[in-house]
This record gives sequence, structure tokens and C-alpha cells, in this order.
Amino acid sequence: MPDMWERVTDADGEPLLCPVLPVHAALLPSGKVVFFSGSEHDEMHLHEHGFASGLWDPDHPAQVTKLDAPHVDLFCAGHSMLANGDVFVAGGTANYDREPDNPHAPYHFTGVTDCHVFHWRTERWSRAEDMAWPRWYPTCVTLADGTVLTMSGHGGPLQPGHEVLHNEIFDPAAGRWQRHGAMIPELEDTGRFWLFGSRYPMIYYPRLHALRDGTVFCATAHQERGGDRRTRRLSLRSGALDTLGPAPPGMRVWWPPDVYARAAFTSVLLPLRPPHYEERVLIAGGQRAWVFDAGTPRSGWRQAGQKRDYSLRAYATAVLLPDGSVLLINGGSSEKLLRWYWPTAEVGGDDKDANPVPERYLPDEDRWERGSKPGGYTPIPRMYHSVALLLASGRVWIAGSNHDSQRNRGGVRADHPHHGDARELRMELYSPPYLFDGVGPDGKPRPAARPEITVEADHAGYGRPLKLTSPHARSIERVTLLRCASVTHAYSSDQRLIELEIAGRTERELTVITPPDPYIGIPGYYLLFALTARGTPSAGHMLRLG
Repeated sequence: MPDMWERVTDADGEPLLCPVLPVHAALLPSGKVVFFSGSEHDEMHLHEHGFASGLWDPDHPAQVTKLDAPHVDLFCAGHSMLANGDVFVAGGTANYDREPDNPHAPYHFTGVTDCHVFHWRTERWSRAEDMAWPRWYPTCVTLADGTVLTMSGHGGPLQPGHEVLHNEIFDPAAGRWQRHGAMIPELEDTGRFWLFGSRYPMIYYPRLHALRDGTVFCATAHQERGGDRRTRRLSLRSGALDTLGPAPPGMRVWWPPDVYARAAFTSVLLPLRPPHYEERVLIAGGQRAWVFDAGTPRSGWRQAGQKRDYSLRAYATAVLLPDGSVLLINGGSSEKLLRWYWPTAEVGGDDKDANPVPERYLPDEDRWERGSKPGGYTPIPRMYHSVALLLASGRVWIAGSNHDSQRNRGGVRADHPHHGDARELRMELYSPPYLFDGVGPDGKPRPAARPEITVEADHAGYGRPLKLTSPHARSIERVTLLRCASVTHAYSSDQRLIELEIAGRTERELTVITPPDPYIGIPGYYLLFALTARGTPSAGHMLRLG
């Protein structure tokens, strides 16, 4: 089946530009997309500009709204979706790596303790309680009880070490942090750089996924003090990191570095299906993708699908789609890294290396399927700081990137000031093959007939029957829930697809059973899709679970 790309344009048909670079983005229960980036990867932004965020509404696609933002640099913060649909943001940037007052320079940004919440109903920001430890590049993941685990990140300018080796948990109901100590075994600070000797990259933006047993799976291997990197699972009760097996292939490589050793690869929890809800985690970005089955950890990481026809797809984002496939989009064949012969210069992450061809991983068939690159306009290279999110329409919103992975300095590229703005501010929409049933006489993709549904409620509990009314009830084969996602740096901790059991059916009505508990269905807002046997989805219905 065909797929389709389109640029988001204004009322005059010109590309619609974001008011700020979308380094961080989230799908709100209103169906709108909020995005922000603090200083926008601009070293002089703090001194010359105020901070702002943006809001784009798919129902009014020709306009974008500029909003206020906290007076704290949210660049490279961590975030996740709260149970009430608000966006929780932890940390950000205190110092750029090249600032003279940064004691960790060069190539070490420092973090802040500040935390904020974007309220989707009022479309305003508020301050939350500060963390105990400053963090830059941390990961946040919402848990079954609605609290938020925050892990890792680079510390603040006053800390002697680099990595934050302690976890913290935020309780949004109380508005307070629960303080936690070091993990067990104690992790090793791997942020030191030795020109002559081995060095493991820091644990930035660890890829975390909440599991049904209440633990958190770490797709990024962690290194214990005096030990080696291993695939681990965090127990929230004890703080222990249990070893499940070896690190994914490539994650132990220190030089030349492998994409799985840092934060340029993507990770996603594959669809959860009744009755057993097997939990498998996919990582992608290298020539081979890998899958880990949390139910059979001794099996280790196995190759997912066929070997890719490229050596690298750094900065690609994985997006769970309504039919259970995983879209891999953005990224390219080089990553911005230090030159091997001179540790104060960088190379890679260039626009010329961008991969414009989307791919889908089909879990049931264990294979990758290529899509088509944009037609009718020159593909927009999207590398470092690009983002992608699923919309209620079933399309994928795509934005962001720094040209050649370079930063700005006072509004122009830091590496070549005469080359203008390094920010990519245009937006695109990608329509996956499930939205089409072939090609029309004009050579364009022909839209598929989509099932129509009406859901009896906007809020549901666990293990409860839920009624769907549809004139196409007999042709609906599957019903899926996809949790609203927030995304940054090629990864979203919020993504979760749960297939619902169909318990009854009439000519015009379906009865489905919601997920059995909050460990499978993390509380929050989900898009409910009904799919035909061909995999064509309805429009998504926003449903609050829990």
C-alpha cells in the first residue's frame, strides 16, 4: 500500500514555521501538540531572548500559537505525561558546555533542579517542587500509581561528579518529591574522559519502560561500580538494579562508539495483548534492531527483523501505530561525535546523511517494511533534536532538528555564522499505509474507507466493559489503546499500546474490556482506535484510563 507525506502550510500555502525549535513535544488530551526547547540549542539565547513554547492544533493546521514558557532553560529536560493529561517536566540546562563558568567543560552541559507542569486545560505553565539533584538529559517515566520516576542526567555546576546516580520519585497528587538514595548496586560515574584509555559514555536519557510487575526495564545498559554494563531491571521498592543479562550488542563498545552505547538510538515497548500481555522491548538505530522479552530474560537480546541496508540510523524516533506496527522515522547515517584524533572538535550528524525513507517494524511477522520518501518537495533532513508523535487522525506529526546537528550562537549557526539559522522550524505530516487502499487514476494514494465509532464514555476504569457504537461493528476486528506520548531525543517513555479484548458484538455495537490493572494500562489519556481486518483504523477517540 502507498503512504504519503505533506508539509504543514499556512493560509497562503507557504510552510508554517514553529515559533520555537521543537526539541520537546507532547500530544495533549485536547488533540493539540505542545512543544518547547528553552534556549533552543543557542548558546547566546539566555542573554538575548526570553523563553517561549508553541502549540499546534491539527483541527486548525494552518496556524500555530506562541505561548509563554517558564523563565528556566528547559533545553534537554526530561518529561512524561501525568495521569491527568498534564505534561511534567524535570530539569534542564544551567550551563552550556563552552561557558567559561562551567567547571565541567568541555562537552559537559550542567543541569538544574527546577521542575514544571504544562496544564493542558488552561494551556499554561506552573512551577513544581524542585528535585534534590540538578539534572540535564534525565529520563522521566510515569508509573502505575501515577507517580513519576526520574533517573540519571548530568549534575549541576557545583557537583564534583558528572552523572546523577540517584533516583527520585515525584508524587503529583501531593506535589512533592519522595527522596531516594543511590541505586543498588551503586552505579559508576562514567562521565570522565581519558584521551588514552577506555571510556564508557554517560548514561544520558536512559531508555526506561514500566513493566506489569511494578519494576522498570532499562533498555540502556547500566554499569555498576567496578563492573560492566548489563541489561537491568529497577525494583522501585528496594532500589535494586537486578541484572537480566548482557548488554545489547554494541552497547559495550567504547571506541569506535556504537549507536547503542549512548542516547542516539530509540526504544519502544511493543504492543501488549491479552491474555498474557507479554512485554517485549524493541531498540533500533543500528544496522540491526534488537528485541528483549522481559518474560524470558535468559534468552537475551535477539535480532528484530532483517539486517538493515544501512550501517546506522542515529536520531530516528520510533512511533507506535494503531495497527501495532512501529514506525521508524527521521535520523540518518552519521552521529555527532568527538573526532577520534582531537577531543575538542566534533564531526557527524550532517544533513547530507539524513534518511528520508520511513520504515515500519511488523512484530507479528518479525520484519521491516520500507515506505516512500517525500514526493513533490525536497525531503527535509531531520537529525539531532527531531521529534515525531502519533495524532488522533492516525497520521504522524514530524518536526524539529538542528541543521548538521549544529547549535546557534545569537540566532545564527555557531560553526558557520553566514549560514543562517541552524533550527529546522518546518513541520510535516506522514500518513502510514493503513490510511490508503491503493492508488487512484491520478496516481495519488486513494484514502481507505475508515470505520466510524462512538464511545460511550470519555473515562474508564480497569477491567470494565466499554461499549462502542458503530455502523461497521461487524467489520471491526481489533480495538487498541495508545497512550498519549511526549518525545525528545528519539525516545518517548509514555508510549504504550494495549489491545482490548472484544467481549461481545451486535450489528451496531461492540463491547470491549479495558486493561485489567494500572500496571498494564498506566493511568492517563489514551487514543482508542477500532481497526478493520485490513488494519484500517478509525479516528482516535480520547479516553482517560484510571
